[in-house]
Amino acid sequence: MNSSSSVLSFYFDMLFINSIQSVKDSFIGNSTLQKNGYSYLQEYKYYIKDDMIEDNGSMPILLTDIITREDFLDRLLNFENISIYRTIESEMSTKQTEQDKKTYIANVYDDIQVLLKRVLKLEDADVRLIEDNFIKIVNNLKDRYSDFVGYHNVYKYLISESDVTFFKDKDLKYSFYAELYEMAYTLYLIDDTEIEEVDFINAFSSPNPQILENKIRFSKNNYVVAYFLESLKPFFNGFTHTAIEKSEIFLNKQNKPIKSTDIYTSLSRGKNKIEDEKSKIDTHILNLKNEYLK
Repeated sequence: MNSSSSVLSFYFDMLFINSIQSVKDSFIGNSTLQKNGYSYLQEYKYYIKDDMIEDNGSMPILLTDIITREDFLDRLLNFENISIYRTIESEMSTKQTEQDKKTYIANVYDDIQVLLKRVLKLEDADVRLIEDNFIKIVNNLKDRYSDFVGYHNVYKYLISESDVTFFKDKDLKYSFYAELYEMAYTLYLIDDTEIEEVDFINAFSSPNPQILENKIRFSKNNYVVAYFLESLKPFFNGFTHTAIEKSEIFLNKQNKPIKSTDIYTSLSRGKNKIEDEKSKIDTHILNLKNEYLK
């Protein structure tokens, strides 16, 4: 294991060797909590830590922090992330040249990208929590070390509410777009040998899709495409027929730009058509709503 991987050994062990559940099962007797001064109270089934805080010379204030099994994983990840930041800071201080620093941070980003790809493929109730923590780590490292690594492919995961997207998405994570891409090629709405995941995601999340070189050409007829696009409205604040046309990013089966009138006409004329395909789209969209629109 190289130095950058060892920095992230907690996550590599959890995602490649053990499991998220095994980490959750380590609640009782957890060494990280104990190292941070927490004591487990068997009677109450939670960890507790008391800190005396001085308040400008006045009477000290006793602060009590409690960690239950329910919030254990979230709190544990926070402690592990703090340790990661400290280790990276220490490692960077030992690097003699700017190139060494660039290489080290780039290697850390490489490893985080491996971990993100891994966690996004897992079926576990807590994968979004893990994903959120990786994104926090990347954001913090980007703020701290952007002078050394101005851009890395892992930055593509940093889709957040603060980003100005053309369609004004509702704080959707990268994983949403990855799942939407999988849905689109699974239902043969697009050809995944023709359209790469990154281009598909850029089409929906870019602030200026008009300037993107790689367009999204759909493989189905206009009604199926119109029904699919219409079903995506709940995930955005600005995914209107007019916005879709102005984006200039979506093409129909004949390789022509999709216009607002195409969508409206297709939906109005095909209400009782292709019920099977509509049902499949509805099922996938419902799953995405349950996962991302809470």
